[in-house]
Amino acid sequence: MRPPSEALRFDAYSLDTVRCVLLRDEEMIELRPKAFDLLRYLVEHAGRLVSKDELIDAVWPGVPASDDSLVHCIKEIRAALCDGNHRIIKTVPRRGYLFAAPVGPSSIAVLPFVDLSGASENTEYLADGLAEELINTLTRIPGLKVASRSSSFRFRGKAHDIRQVGQDLKVSAIVEGSVRRAGGQLRVTAQLINVDDGYHVWSETYDRRMGDVLAIQEEISHAIADKLRLRPPDRSSRPAARRHTDDMEAYHLYLTGRFFWAKFNKEGIGKACACWECAIARDPTYALPYAGLADAYYRSYLFGNMSPRSAFERIETAARRALELDETLAEAHVSLANMKLHSDWDFPLVRRELDRALMLNATYAHAHHIYSHYWVARGNVEQSRADSLRALDIDPANLTFISHLGWHHYHAGDFVRAIEACERAVAMDPSFALARRYLGQAYAVNGMYKEATAEFERLMPDSPMIAKGYIGLVLAMSGHRQQAEATLADLVSESAGRYVSSYHLAAIALALGDIDGAFAWLDAAVNERAWPMAYLKLDPVLAEIRNDARFAQLLGRVGQSGK
Repeated sequence: MRPPSEALRFDAYSLDTVRCVLLRDEEMIELRPKAFDLLRYLVEHAGRLVSKDELIDAVWPGVPASDDSLVHCIKEIRAALCDGNHRIIKTVPRRGYLFAAPVGPSSIAVLPFVDLSGASENTEYLADGLAEELINTLTRIPGLKVASRSSSFRFRGKAHDIRQVGQDLKVSAIVEGSVRRAGGQLRVTAQLINVDDGYHVWSETYDRRMGDVLAIQEEISHAIADKLRLRPPDRSSRPAARRHTDDMEAYHLYLTGRFFWAKFNKEGIGKACACWECAIARDPTYALPYAGLADAYYRSYLFGNMSPRSAFERIETAARRALELDETLAEAHVSLANMKLHSDWDFPLVRRELDRALMLNATYAHAHHIYSHYWVARGNVEQSRADSLRALDIDPANLTFISHLGWHHYHAGDFVRAIEACERAVAMDPSFALARRYLGQAYAVNGMYKEATAEFERLMPDSPMIAKGYIGLVLAMSGHRQQAEATLADLVSESAGRYVSSYHLAAIALALGDIDGAFAWLDAAVNERAWPMAYLKLDPVLAEIRNDARFAQLLGRVGQSGK
């Protein structure tokens, strides 16, 4: 008998044993209580012939029930499962029923592999990369929800209880492992653990050469799929690691870039870009480093360390090259959509690219995240919230998504909830700059000026011009006129030698009461494609000028109507 689980997945269906409902693609399918109990018993005993007497005793304990009651429930279940050909539930004449579909847990997380190599081997990137690529491979198994890297990697280097990890990540199985490198040799150990009882379902050790990393990934994913009974035994239908390059040095450079990228700071972005450029130099047909570069250029733009036009040109070149090499890269479609949302305000193209990404990968949380941005730009806070929560449902511990929920509430005018969401992200990782930035914005419009200033000061190392812009805004909002004017003058002076967003100059001018000056700077911000211009319609900092005719003209320039 299978150990009970919160949710059991088979074929295109999920049996939620907590809420006692049958789901297909998150749509609830009606079943009477006894029919549900019967289906649950068959699923928990999948692969075994269950007699009619056993089923009646299990579903109608102590209550007289006829074969007709059993047959009626079976018919109801088959109708709900569209199982007219008895492919899922097989009838064995005069003996009973067999649940024939493969059954597995609905969700899994791959924790960061532990690097057991000596310090001289420098293989932490490989341990991370192996886990991340295994996540990507498992994602392609139909019927399996896989926690993202950002959620799973929160547990790096921490003592953890498997049940608590499963609860935090909302998964029913965990993969963990270790990597040890000695020269050109590699030892990888992996184990699959059932969250409900901590039982080790499977474990294996692989001793291979460094060049066999992809083969190890495939073998681990095959073993997991088999143990979870999510795939038939036909090896041709098993998940395979996608071999984007045959150059193993390029592959290791890509993994090293991902390692630095995950640090989410200015130094990490620079090192990631260097690795990906080297990977491309070794293999110009390798699509993944191009997709990585597109995201890195966007992050530099978001941090205010690259001018919009320079960033957009590089993002588009990298994203389109990635798609030329591999049109099925959902990541590159989202990168292109994200860039077009801010560069050209080309909303139809943005939707096409996001829809294509979700067609390629329906559980790609980042696509839903960018869709939430899109809906804020369009002024639809309800749709924004829905996509923000969908991203979090897929990836519940993602700091970017949690911070973004605060950003959503900020634009929806719910500053208390904005503060709550951002404070939650900061509590999870005090060094996470994006949460600090959004928290400072929410504090500022909520009149918490001291707290806002403290948050913005923390941004100075990685985003000095953005930090200074927001500090100037807080000074103006809190009545420190002379200091705000001095900050505004300093920013204007600095803009001669480096990129300073005209949006910040406009916001400070508006808070100082200079409405004409604010509109002049907003006009410049539209021309330079400053990041906040996409969200002009709902920006709370600009609320007092929304009824000005000049604001409607600005909205028209960024592809919006004034309605």
